[in-house]
Amino acid sequence: MHREPHTARSSGAVEAAGVLGATSFVGQSALARLQISSLQISRLQTSALDGPGSMTADSPDVPVFAFSRAAKPPVARNVSAGIRWHHLPVSPSAWQASIPHWIAVCPLWAVPEHFPLLEASGARRLVALSSTSRFTKRDSSAATERAIAARLAAAEDDVLDWARARGITATVLRPTMIYDGIHDQNVARIARFIRRVGFYPVAGAAGGLRQPIHADDVAAACLAALGSDRLQDAYELSGGETLTYRDMVRRIFTWLDRPPRLATIPLPLVRAATPLVSLLPGLESLPTMAARMNEDLVFDHAAAARDFGFQPRAFSLPFRPDSNHAAGSPGRIRTP
Repeated sequence: MHREPHTARSSGAVEAAGVLGATSFVGQSALARLQISSLQISRLQTSALDGPGSMTADSPDVPVFAFSRAAKPPVARNVSAGIRWHHLPVSPSAWQASIPHWIAVCPLWAVPEHFPLLEASGARRLVALSSTSRFTKRDSSAATERAIAARLAAAEDDVLDWARARGITATVLRPTMIYDGIHDQNVARIARFIRRVGFYPVAGAAGGLRQPIHADDVAAACLAALGSDRLQDAYELSGGETLTYRDMVRRIFTWLDRPPRLATIPLPLVRAATPLVSLLPGLESLPTMAARMNEDLVFDHAAAARDFGFQPRAFSLPFRPDSNHAAGSPGRIRTP
């Protein structure tokens, strides 16, 4: 997904952006995109002031603030240059910098505890990450999953109600299965199991439909939503390809350069074992996971495509990069 950077206000000022949850893998992609947007806006400013080709080492950058409970940014990710890192919690009473634009990619239920900081920074726009689990786990047989769905729904209401009460433009993005093949708890976990064991167990036909969405596309959507003048309260974000759970696992085998070896467990056997498995510590969720392999978890992202140009890539892992959706492609920050 590629969005051109937006120029500054006629006054020449460029407004800051803050990222909550900056050390998450979605947060890291958001920071990389914000860095590129910062550089390109700086070039546009300098060109307008001094003429083409006049970019200098001290040209102004768009301030980017990163907030995380981690004390330091991950060393392995090259997105630290020019980022102003802050270790949470931050005292709102001591905060002085203006940050009109915010992206929250931390757990959604953690956002309300940072409301005082957002208010102290003069927040005017907020894009916060939720999940389609709000819907897919609402009627789950597992109490822990139902609790997650309820927690997400309550957090969405809290964020949107707070924003409305303070005249802040806020929107919630609900992605489907987020992956990057390295840090996520979905695709990467399957890949780790395959590397370790050499096969992967599936329940029955494992024909439930999935729409994996790349973490960088989620980050791009966050930036694009910040730059949109036409936003609704919430949007579903799904990946650019729909495939069955079984086909998704087979694709992971292919990317690992291994022959697909799927061990199919008949659904009647899964159901018969449910009472026993549910009593074993750490395995309580296995029956629910097995059943979900045969459920369709698909969502329409047409509204996001219409309102801020969301264009997700097909399912692709880092071993086969998609040149049309390179990580770090710039998004757009709205500067009214």
